Amino acid sequence: MRFLKSNNHYIIVLEKDEYVIESLKKFAASSEAPRSGFFFGIGAVRNPKIGYFDLQDNNYAIKKLEGEFEVVNITGNIGVDESNEIIVHAHICLGDKNYNVFGGHLFEAQISVTMELIFIPTSTIPRKTDSATGLKLIRLSR
Repeated sequence: MRFLKSNNHYIIVLEKDEYVIESLKKFAASSEAPRSGFFFGIGAVRNPKIGYFDLQDNNYAIKKLEGEFEVVNITGNIGVDESNEIIVHAHICLGDKNYNVFGGHLFEAQISVTMELIFIPTSTIPRKTDSATGLKLIRLSR
């Protein structure tokens, strides 16, 4: 992973064989980078693990896709929970070689070629466990 501060944002490049979520956590843990903000980007990944939150089951339905995919878009944010753990929340839209599109919450994916992201720093994004869902949701206080 390489990153560069550019004006009020960062350009992040993830390289072949790196893992998306793992790399973004490392970025936020770096002393040279902010710990919270929003990101978006494009790229190419292999064997992504995606899902959606099923409200009836109160759990994620997870699917591992096999093969290589174009990242049509990845969007998300980085924040911290009550124990100061870095939380990456990302959604991804993927295209396969047959022009099928898949999308959902990104659990993890390995870079197959590159991923190019813009990261916009913010004040700390606090996440707290929601009692109804068990999810670590953004909780802003006034």
